[in-house]
Formats: sequence, structure tokens, C-alpha cells
Amino acid sequence: MDYSKFSLGLRFAMTSDANLTPEDCWNIAFSEIPITYVVGATLFGAWDDVGAADSETSYICLFSNLPLKVGKALYQQLQQKPVLLSYLTIYRPFIQNNRVEKCSEVEYLGSVQEDGAVAGGDAAYGSMQLSGALPECCYKPGGCSRILIAPDAWEGKFTSADAARHMLRSASRILPKAALSTQLIADGGQGTMDALVCSINGRYGKAKITGDSGEPKPIRFGILPSRAVVLESEALSQGELDQALTLPQNKGFTRYIIAAGGGILPERVPEGIEATVLGKRIPASRRNSAQIEYRNGIETVLEECDFNFRLSRADWLIALTRLLDEAGNLNDPTTDALLFHCRAQGKHAAVLAFTDDGRFYAKIDGSPLVPIETTSFDEAADALFLIIRNTPVSAAPVFRTPVETVISDM
Repeated sequence: MDYSKFSLGLRFAMTSDANLTPEDCWNIAFSEIPITYVVGATLFGAWDDVGAADSETSYICLFSNLPLKVGKALYQQLQQKPVLLSYLTIYRPFIQNNRVEKCSEVEYLGSVQEDGAVAGGDAAYGSMQLSGALPECCYKPGGCSRILIAPDAWEGKFTSADAARHMLRSASRILPKAALSTQLIADGGQGTMDALVCSINGRYGKAKITGDSGEPKPIRFGILPSRAVVLESEALSQGELDQALTLPQNKGFTRYIIAAGGGILPERVPEGIEATVLGKRIPASRRNSAQIEYRNGIETVLEECDFNFRLSRADWLIALTRLLDEAGNLNDPTTDALLFHCRAQGKHAAVLAFTDDGRFYAKIDGSPLVPIETTSFDEAADALFLIIRNTPVSAAPVFRTPVETVISDM
């Protein structure tokens, strides 16, 4: 199959919470992408079975046969479509044709006609008609709101990436002209690899080690631009971790970030290796050595991701956390750390808090909790952004009370 000239692929996140089909992906693309820049493009669809080590399964909607200049203009246009972005993978939401060429079962949908219709293909999905509007522009004096969405995972329901996409979708509906960005958050446990790889343009790898049972055990790792290797070790024994610290083999990697989370904190690493061990709680008795440095998980993630720079370019920080009690105490040192950085820069903070029995509350800056009358996460996010829409961004945040919980006892 020939992919000529420039090709741009949209990688839709096919996660369990999204429950999308290829037809859903194409209908979203058809309803969001304007006809500008795509007349004459040829369309292909494929399951992305190349990126098996990536954090999320994806389906690719590919727009091909574009002159390079036109393809770049299309890419810039789609970067300003937050609803569309809210369905795409956090890791490499857009790709070029060299990856699609390796996918199996690629389908040809046809070419885009002058009226936006797609015709002449071997497969058909959804409306087969491009009808998207041009990106919203902000003409407000002083600019529109700049919002950084940085939710932690909701254990048992959402990953950090899932939550970020849902909140991005709500924000784009309620505040269509706002400048929206996302940041994956993790506390040094599960999700740390994704937060680091996705934030600073790293890449994923996979390998097999020999498990304690003697059977092969698959393992994933991340490689950052600094050539640091990221491993999540909560599910590994010390012996399995020793093997993992030889990956990727024969490539000269010597610096590792071990996201131990709430698991066992390793006391040793192989010779020639320098490791930063991230934990949710580091005992005072655990001392650094020449090879191992023990560090606070959330603060290290924020530092590695250059969080403060991202926050400096925003007016609002959006967080997600579990609620400890109705007095407004937040049972989450991760959120406390985010709010600490937010106060230090004088930014607005909006927290969507949830309880284990399915209730939601909004907390804006230092104001008291506001109950949200819904049991739906999406509706609760809508309500949070409605409050933000009605809050003047010119006013400095006022924190009437200090942070409710200690940032960390580490």
C-alpha cells in the first residue's frame, strides 16, 4: 500500500474507559477536522500493533497524500482542537506514515472530495463526511484562561492519562477558547514510567526476564532523552529487579530511576549502576549510598517533568484527589505537593475531590468545599469548569487556610 508525500496519523486511545470502536474514532475525526488542508487526502485506518510496548493500545486514523507544507499546516490546526486531542493517546498522539506502514490489516477508506465527503475506498466508517469547525480563537483582551490539567490516577477507575482526557474534554466544552494542556502525575509508584516518558518525549521498550518461578516474565521500561532508564518495581522481587537493571542490554545505560512506590525499596543494585529509588514513604533509617539515592516520588516526578515551567505558563492548575472528610481535608500527599507549587507561583488551583462512595466536591483555591450533585465523573468535571468559568482569573488566589495535610513525612 502506497503512502505518498506527507502522512499524518491520529492515534486514538482504545482504553477500557473510552470503549471506542474504529467507527467511533472516524466519526470523531470527521466531526472535528475541518475540510481545510485535507481535500485530496487519502484516508487509511489501522490498529497500531507496532507500539506493543506503549502505555496505551491505539487505533490510527491516517491522512495521507499531502504536500509537506499542507501536512504541517494540518498538524498545527489539529493541535488547536482540544476535543479531538481528548480522545488521542497522551504518548505520541500524532505520528507520520513510517509507523503505519508496519501495521497489519490497514484499510483504505478513500479520498476526501471538494465537499468533504470521502469516497472510493475499500471500507467505510461512520458519516464519511468531514464537517469540523475551524479552531476557536481567543479575542478577549488580556487573553483567555490558560489551564494545566494534572490529575493523579483514580485507583480502580482511571489512570492519570484517562482522567486527563476526560477533564480535557470537559474543559474544551465549557471553556472552548481556553489554552489547555495536560500533565500526567504519579507519586513514584504505578504510572511513574508513563508520567516521565510522556512528559519529556521518552520512549518505551520491552523485554523478558526470568521470574522467580523460573518462567519468562515480560517487563516494560522507559528510556528518557537523558538516557536514564525508568523501571516500575512494585511487582518485582529483588532478584527480578537485578535482572531488569541489565536492560536494555549492551547499550551502555548506567543511570536508572526505580519507581518502587509502596513496594520494597531495594538496598542494592548491580555494580556500575547508579539508581534513584522513588518511594511513597522513605524511612528515615534508609541512607543514600554511592550507588543509590532515595527520593520523594512526587517531587522527583515534578522535577524531571519540568512541572514548574509548565505551571508558570498557566493561570489555573486542575487536580483530582480522594477526599478524607467533609471538613475539606485531602487524603493525598500528591495533591498537597501540587498545591504547594501552585501557591508558590500565585496560581489559581481547582481540585475535583471524590469520596469512596461516589460523591464529588469542588475546591477552588482556599475556599470551602462545594458539593456537586452528581455521581458521574464527567458531569462533576463539567461542574468544576463551570465554576472556573465564573471565577475572575485576574484576582490573585486567596488561601483562607493553610494546606490541610502535610506534604510528606519522607
